[in-house]
Amino acid sequence: MKSVRDFDLFLLDMDGTIYLGNDLFPETPGFLEAVRRKGARYVFLTNNSSKNKQSYVEKLNRLGIAATEEDVFSSGDATAIWLRENGYQSMYLVGNTALKGLFEKEGFLITENDPDCVVLGFDTELTYEKLCKAHDLLRAGKTWICTHPDLVCPMEAGRTIPDTGAMIRLLEASTGRHPDYIIGKPNKIIIDAALSLYHGTREKTCMVGDRLYTDIAVGKNAGIGSILVLSGETSLEDYENQQEFHADFVYPTVGEIGKELGVRIEE
Repeated sequence: MKSVRDFDLFLLDMDGTIYLGNDLFPETPGFLEAVRRKGARYVFLTNNSSKNKQSYVEKLNRLGIAATEEDVFSSGDATAIWLRENGYQSMYLVGNTALKGLFEKEGFLITENDPDCVVLGFDTELTYEKLCKAHDLLRAGKTWICTHPDLVCPMEAGRTIPDTGAMIRLLEASTGRHPDYIIGKPNKIIIDAALSLYHGTREKTCMVGDRLYTDIAVGKNAGIGSILVLSGETSLEDYENQQEFHADFVYPTVGEIGKELGVRIEE
């Protein structure tokens, strides 16, 4: 891959990439317009399985970005695609109301009685009863699928809260098992699902994000391009002082990507 102009599907991380908290980066509108003018497509891709598409659409709209549900793809969406492709029809779900609604809309049966698998998502409505039931089913040998592995979820003012990865570790400790499948970044399953849904090719698809161990790692793991932006978690010093993760391209902001696409970014 010689230039970002070679990509025609841009998978975009959100927080730290196109906005920070509730503040839209000023370069974002110009970048999105540059992608559109090029005739390419962008999709907002997130590991967070605790919110539905409409929640993200509403936030993007509040920030001034015109978006529809078709523009948002989550680890929950990818999990539904993977489950369907692999013949699963029922599940015991450790997940909140939004994730339950997603799976039910896709035709899956949510049940405690002999489910095909156990699905663990980012459950902001977690109860001890849910953990105990999942523990029992996993000990009984049910297939264990997790939407994503993030240990913490960033909140406002630098605060974090326990995410799915922390719940995975709890159940690993109690059951002596590891998940059979983890769908979200940095694992390639989420990219495979996105390519299937949005008719992309590996050669012309890239992941744009600010985290090395999720956004850049998934690029390598899935065989797609990767673009690191330095507007969020990772600084240039951080990037240069590590050897594990190598992005295809590194830019200060998405605005610089837009300029490379040949469209002037309005300040």
